[in-house]
Amino acid sequence: MRYVSALLLFAASAISLPSALAAGPTPQHSAECVAALEVEAQTMADRYRSGDTDVEAELIRRVQQGFAFIGTAYLQGVRDAEADRLLKAAEAAQKEISVAELSARQAACRSEGARLLEKANAIERAFVMKAAQRRVERLKHPRATS
Repeated sequence: MRYVSALLLFAASAISLPSALAAGPTPQHSAECVAALEVEAQTMADRYRSGDTDVEAELIRRVQQGFAFIGTAYLQGVRDAEADRLLKAAEAAQKEISVAELSARQAACRSEGARLLEKANAIERAFVMKAAQRRVERLKHPRATS
């Protein structure tokens, strides 16, 4: 879905590289974190579009943390169809948890995403940063649908 195209970017750089990212969280856990962090990113993007441009740096960090999970799943062999399925399932399951549970998950995923980025090699980090920046631009300036 939203993040799946980033997996293709990751393929170009890291498919054959041994990495700390490849040994990371399970694909299901990665999808749960991507879904949780996306909620925060959407909220921050709404604030940005409403004039709170101070939120931009945190929005970028949040999206980078999400992309760290995407890269991990990609290096573990998860591809488009499976990634879409996992993310949709995570988003559906997330609707059933309490606000407190979601908040706790988001905090844990932020920390874990930051650790994944710290462990990533320079090439992986560069691709995560580039993909995240593209996503942030789309969040800040969504295209009007007709």
